[in-house]
Amino acid sequence: MQALAAELGISRATLYRWTGPREQLLADVLWSLSDEIFEQAKADHPEHTGPERLLAIFRQHVGALVAARPLHVFLEQETHAALRILTSPDGGVQPRTVWKLAELYREEQQADAFEPKADINTLAYAVVRITEGFIYNDAIATVELGLERAASVVALLLD
Repeated sequence: MQALAAELGISRATLYRWTGPREQLLADVLWSLSDEIFEQAKADHPEHTGPERLLAIFRQHVGALVAARPLHVFLEQETHAALRILTSPDGGVQPRTVWKLAELYREEQQADAFEPKADINTLAYAVVRITEGFIYNDAIATVELGLERAASVVALLLD
């Protein structure tokens, strides 16, 4: 935070007033990047509908996150903070991801292209938690390449 404040030419106190604590800033940055990737994935699949669209967006979004070298570095260098920020209900990323996914499911449901077999919020939460389980390996603090394994389970939930 000190280096960032210096680069911006402001005091640390001003930076903290603008951004909140360091973990909040990191959560906001990570969420912003993830959300941008998610929106691009939505835009890239207008030809699909229903579960096919949902799974195509999932694969593209999660695939881009898994491929992101900065995410690997963050997980390697700051394992506990990274996992807390990314996967905790209080971490700043997971609740927004669940909300965003539920919003997408509602869009497809309202278009009569998707009939969820569970409450949409619960379904979105389950998909996020399953994805975290396949993608983040907290035992060795690396990102596993478990995208297709996660996608196969998510496909079962969306079908």
